[in-house]
Amino acid sequence: MKFDTLTRPLRFLGGSLYGRAAPLFILLALLAGGGGRSYPLVTAFIALAGLCLLAIELARFRWAGRPISFKFGCALALAWVLFILCQIMPLPPGIWHDLPGRAIPLAFYEIMGWHDAWHPLSLTPGLTWAALLACVAPIAMFLSAAATSREEAIRLIRLALLVAIGSAILGIIQFGAGAASPIYLFDTAHRGVGVGLFINRNHQATFLLVALVLAAIPGVVLPDRMRKGADGTRAGLLLLLLATLLAGAVLATTSRTGITLLPIAILGAAAVAYLGGATTGHWPKLLIGLAVVGVGLLPTPVVQHTLARFATVAEDQRQDYWSNTLLAIDHSFPAGTGLGSFRTIYPTVEPLEQVGLLRVNNAHNDYLELALEAGLPGLVILGLVLALILLSVIAGMRKAQTSWRQAFSLAAGFAFLLMVAGSVVDYPLRMTSIAVLAALLLGLLVRNNGSQQEGKDRNAGPVVRTFIFSFASLLGWQIVATQWARHQLLAGDGAGATASAPWLAQGWSLHADTAAGRGRPAAGIESARTALAIAPLDAVALRALGLGLIEIGDTVRGNALLEAGAVLGWREAVNQYWLVDRALAFGAYDVAVQRLDALLRLNRASNHQLDRLVAIAQAPGGRAAIVAALSDRPGWRQAFFNAMARQAQLPTIMAVLRGVNATAAPIAPTETALIRWKLADRAEWAAVRAVWLQSHGQHLLGDGAFSLGGEDLSAAGPPLAWRAPALPGAHALIAEPDLPWRQEAVMVTSSGMTRGTVLAQGLVLEPGQYRIRLMQQGGSTTIPSTQWVIACNPGGADATITPIALRWHSARDDWKQGQGAFAINAGCPAQDLRLELETDDGQSGSLFIDDVAIERLRPVQP
Repeated sequence: MKFDTLTRPLRFLGGSLYGRAAPLFILLALLAGGGGRSYPLVTAFIALAGLCLLAIELARFRWAGRPISFKFGCALALAWVLFILCQIMPLPPGIWHDLPGRAIPLAFYEIMGWHDAWHPLSLTPGLTWAALLACVAPIAMFLSAAATSREEAIRLIRLALLVAIGSAILGIIQFGAGAASPIYLFDTAHRGVGVGLFINRNHQATFLLVALVLAAIPGVVLPDRMRKGADGTRAGLLLLLLATLLAGAVLATTSRTGITLLPIAILGAAAVAYLGGATTGHWPKLLIGLAVVGVGLLPTPVVQHTLARFATVAEDQRQDYWSNTLLAIDHSFPAGTGLGSFRTIYPTVEPLEQVGLLRVNNAHNDYLELALEAGLPGLVILGLVLALILLSVIAGMRKAQTSWRQAFSLAAGFAFLLMVAGSVVDYPLRMTSIAVLAALLLGLLVRNNGSQQEGKDRNAGPVVRTFIFSFASLLGWQIVATQWARHQLLAGDGAGATASAPWLAQGWSLHADTAAGRGRPAAGIESARTALAIAPLDAVALRALGLGLIEIGDTVRGNALLEAGAVLGWREAVNQYWLVDRALAFGAYDVAVQRLDALLRLNRASNHQLDRLVAIAQAPGGRAAIVAALSDRPGWRQAFFNAMARQAQLPTIMAVLRGVNATAAPIAPTETALIRWKLADRAEWAAVRAVWLQSHGQHLLGDGAFSLGGEDLSAAGPPLAWRAPALPGAHALIAEPDLPWRQEAVMVTSSGMTRGTVLAQGLVLEPGQYRIRLMQQGGSTTIPSTQWVIACNPGGADATITPIALRWHSARDDWKQGQGAFAINAGCPAQDLRLELETDDGQSGSLFIDDVAIERLRPVQP
């Protein structure tokens, strides 16, 4: 079979075999490049394809006669590559020690006796090398795009638009199908929304917004001949439909950034269409049409769901990420910490109160992340790239000889504006798809900028081709080895990762952790040493080395390493366990509580850690540390009170409650519910009353307004909390009446075929005279079907039940107020207030009860 027969299906891409390389590559990159670091094998495949394209472009590269903007772009790409190489070049100790932000790794090296070791500027050189390999694809796309003709440029943009349309349709289907849909290409945390071909909704939104602008470039959607007369009207309508589809898919992402930038993209598309003459005189109609479509979409579920997310902006954690990243920048600027190091550096500045199951992998602001990892040189290169884009757009608008060139320059300007704006709150250019698309636009922009005519590309000689082939083969091996090792890391195979890519510290640290877990401390020590020699802030390797040294008897260095490792943050769980034990051994309760706090936030062995906190609370020296932690309202606060109810003695409980009440986060009645319940089980009624008062229980009866619980009431519960005992044919639940007295009330329903207690609350009233007040809606004035009673010593052998006679008078909105008096004798330390259904005459009905209150009149006379 002839080779031409094999490539026949690719002829729709146009051009020669070499001419099809760029369209093939951009299709591959856009279709599969939205998975990010979680899919290293996909990343490797795209990078290899980009490497092939780069080899082709280098073999026919021509420098003479190219625009100055193109040459400047090539110089910036080379500067970026050289800068990354400088980050992984070993530096002598005298230089490395003086770099900002090296105090922590230097302390580790001092303990290990590596004071004189050479080390690269990057604190994660393996990941920095991986970042360099990731540049292959966009650089190849830039070189290829800069050598295209207008027809080839249109073909490339059209392919990008076709992929965007497919991603938009897929995203809308995903949104409609829901989170359980199997049509997501990647395992994503954004299930239930339209992520399309991406793993992240913000990246999908950015891609679609850029596509919306590119669609307006003349000749991309429709041929030039359809720009006038009736054909122009049809072209305008087609653009309107396409813009509606893309805008709807942006809404389906529910991305706040996407919907904020959507009006800018629409205005940019309209300006490009008008400048390029794609819609002739119909552009005002298109704007009106887009406005009408936008208004029509407002009441739809997708728009309402998206708008609802703006209400949670204040709860967004991005500002916390930015503040912490700025702190890390302050420690390391201007040298930087090395590309790819953010995930290692961020835990060292992450506050305890922000620790949770979600790990922060990016700063969600690419400029801050670049400032941290690349330092001042990276920011300078970024500034020069932005200057190149801006000057190329201006030059393209002013010097272009055709309206198409002007329209494309304006479209590229808007596209970069959208990507730059999206990078303020996210990291879209770290996705291969969007990075390649940006490189395509930049290549076309610098090619479009000059007035020189494109000349013929030269073909490299055999020596140059041999060098290019050898260079590409070496890079290809590095790409495959690096990404395969990352795949093995995700699979938990540290040994395989070290065999594939021994320059990645994560493989060695995982291997060390595995060896230590299998009882081979010597192997674990060697692997951990290797990992720390590469990446000195690897928390897993540091912990494995410290514990390994202790196990073989080198306790001094082992303890010193583990203690020093505390500065690496709160997320290395095993190190936290060791630090807790170490702190308790020296009576450092505040340190122990902080480390237990971190473990609980990470959901590590929660019950065991809570038991340890309760034990610390029973020590006078540890109580203050417990109170300080509880004052920050950690997520485990309620669980701690519940653990105290099971284990702590009353003096400890009361001391903790008093301490917390003295802070800015006092105890709420709901937090001590289980404590009161356990005390009631032991008939410690005075203690129940004391805990209630320390819980800011301001009334003799709990939650008389029915505002604390959910809709349903439990069948059992603690004193001073409502419960609804199981009663067939009757039900009590929290609801809001059509004409509420305040807000929520308890609704009691009955089939009329049952008798018994439908609502109750345990009380601990002292002896004396009391009055009950309540509001009721529904029922008759005398209320023959219900009766409030006081049960004294409920459940005991001497239990007595006393009805409460209520007097009623009208209030407002069909509500009636009732009040009555009752007495509590000295032999009645605990009581039940109950609402009894009295009749079973078959008359069904319902009523609402609100504002139940009990007040003391006078004590019982002795």
